Amino acid sequence: MTPQLLEQLVQKIYELQTLMVTVATGEARIQEKDDEYKQLYMEVNLKLESLQNEGLNVDNPNSFRSLWDWHSFWSDDLRSYGVPHQLVRELYENVLTPFENTLYKHRANSMSSEELIDDLQRRLGQMIPEPQTSFKFTINSLHPKIIQRCQQQFELRQYDDAIFNAMKTVEEEIRARASAAPTDVGVALVSKVMNPNQQPKLIFSSVNAEQEAAHSMYRGAIGSFKNPLSHRFLDTSDPIKTFEILGFASLLMRMLDDATVTPSSSNGV
Repeated sequence: MTPQLLEQLVQKIYELQTLMVTVATGEARIQEKDDEYKQLYMEVNLKLESLQNEGLNVDNPNSFRSLWDWHSFWSDDLRSYGVPHQLVRELYENVLTPFENTLYKHRANSMSSEELIDDLQRRLGQMIPEPQTSFKFTINSLHPKIIQRCQQQFELRQYDDAIFNAMKTVEEEIRARASAAPTDVGVALVSKVMNPNQQPKLIFSSVNAEQEAAHSMYRGAIGSFKNPLSHRFLDTSDPIKTFEILGFASLLMRMLDDATVTPSSSNGV
């Protein structure tokens, strides 16, 4: 298994998912798409079966061999829910997540075919079993306000919007907790209410160096992850990196929850 073949497999699964959603939502007729779907389904099956030769036992989680099978399931049991996107995504989630994570690792640090297989085995739980006490981080593990503002965009793979919303949420929380004006924005807002040299409104630590560290952290977060998206599209496509940034925003929100607000300040806030 090479990274290129794994990329092709992931792409074909995406195409299958798209076809399933388009017919479930009435955007396309089954008669027009069924042959394409069955061909893709067969190709995905063959590629998954070929993984067995690499020591990877990955079953196809999709039992719908035709769009007619899918239509029967959808129209009889689930149409009232109106959420085909979510159901189709969840159908392949346990396969796509380890595949995508391995590909992300390969892009970050090129791996050989053997290393790729080893990484897949680990992620699929076929080499090192997960400890029974391990904690699984999901979007629902994050700060409630980050979930509220970012979950939908993250699940729809609108990663730029998810990151931008997360950092706007942090900025709004800073402004609200410090009772700052709507015109106080961005890194200037952070410095106005956190700078230890200007009688800060938000106190994270009584130790000057630690207060400065928090001040720098929030300036860096806004400057690095909100400001660029305020001016241009970055077309972020990496779910892991996006989730890590959302996790960072969640931590910043929890730190704000714990910060002390001074009753008055001479910096105008």
